[in-house]
Amino acid sequence: MLSHRQREILSLIESEGAQYIEQLAARYDVTTQTIRRDINTLCDMGYARRFHGGVDVPVGARNISVNARAALNSGAKQKIAARIAAAIPPGSTVFMGIGSTIQFVAAALRDHLDLRVVTNNIDVALTLSEAPQVEVHMTGGLLRHNDRDVVGPDAINFFEKFYASHAVVGAGALDPDKGLLDFSYSEAQLTMKLLENARLKFLAADSSKWSRDASVRVAPLSAVTHFFTDVLPTDGRAAAAFESAGTIVELCGGDVE
Repeated sequence: MLSHRQREILSLIESEGAQYIEQLAARYDVTTQTIRRDINTLCDMGYARRFHGGVDVPVGARNISVNARAALNSGAKQKIAARIAAAIPPGSTVFMGIGSTIQFVAAALRDHLDLRVVTNNIDVALTLSEAPQVEVHMTGGLLRHNDRDVVGPDAINFFEKFYASHAVVGAGALDPDKGLLDFSYSEAQLTMKLLENARLKFLAADSSKWSRDASVRVAPLSAVTHFFTDVLPTDGRAAAAFESAGTIVELCGGDVE
C-alpha cells in the first residue's frame, strides 16, 4: 500500500516528468533519506525508475502500470466517475474501454439497475462481478498483463456486435490540436471502435493528461460528445478547442456524491 506522499510523487513524475530528491525533500519538508525510501518503494514495485539524484517513470514505459495509474490523482478520478455514473440512466448499454479512470467509473456503476456493459477491461469486469444486476460482456483477445486488459482483432470484432447508448473511454494524453492520443496503436484501435458504435461518447480524463506525451492519434476532440474532467488548463486553448468541436465539458471539481 502506497502512502499519500508516495502517491503524490507518482502523480508528479507522471504529469511533470523527472523529479529530484532535493526538491522533493523541500516540497514535503522531510529529509532526503525519507524521500529516498519513498523512491526505493516505488522503484521496487515497478512504478518508477531511479537515476542519480532523482526519479522518473520506467524506461520504455511512459504509460506506467494500470495499478500505478489508478493511484495517480485518485480523488479527481473518483469525482469524474461519480459524475459519469449519474449521467448513465437505467437500461443503458455501456461500452467501457481502457484506462485507470474507467475502473473508477465501474465502481460508481455498481448500484445501477438494468445495465448491459461491454468491456475489454479486466478490472471493470471484476468490479462489476459484484453487481449481479449488471449484465457484463467480456471480450476475448490478447491479454496485456501490465494494463490488465485485452486487445487485438477479437476484441474489436466483439464490440462490433453491439451498438451502445454510451461509450466511456479514456486517453493516454490530450492535445488541443491533435485531440485524443494514446501509447499504442492497439489501444487507439479499440477506442476508435467504441466511439464509432455508440450514441453518446464520454471521454473521462483528469487534468494530468494535458501534460503527457503520447504519439498515436486516436480521434479529434469532436469525436466525443462529452468530456468529464476535474479542471481545464488555464491557458484557455483546451476550452476553446472543445467549444469549437461542439463537445460538452463537464467539470467535476466538487465533492464526490
